[in-house]
This record gives sequence, C-alpha cells and structure tokens, in this order.
Amino acid sequence: METKKRRKGLKLGTGIILGCIVGYLTSNMQLWFVLGIAIGAALEYGTKKK
Repeated sequence: METKKRRKGLKLGTGIILGCIVGYLTSNMQLWFVLGIAIGAALEYGTKKK
C-alpha cells in the first residue's frame, strides 16, 4: 500500500505561517519570520524519505 506524497514546501509554508503568527503576537515580526523560514526548512529537508 502506497502512502500519499505531500507537496513540496508544505512544511516550509507551515513554518513561515507559524513564524508570522508568533511574530505578530510578540510584536517582533522580523525575528520570527526568519525563524519560521529556518524551522520550516529544517523540517522540510531534515526528514527526507526514499
């Protein structure tokens, strides 16, 4: 049974969105936007499967 493949960039987009939300709540958008990109990229490319 094959599993469904996720679209590329889904975790990256999720990290950006969460970073923007946290940045808005803490009044520090610049920091959390960049951290959201970094966290999303780590999730996206850190868990590669065959």
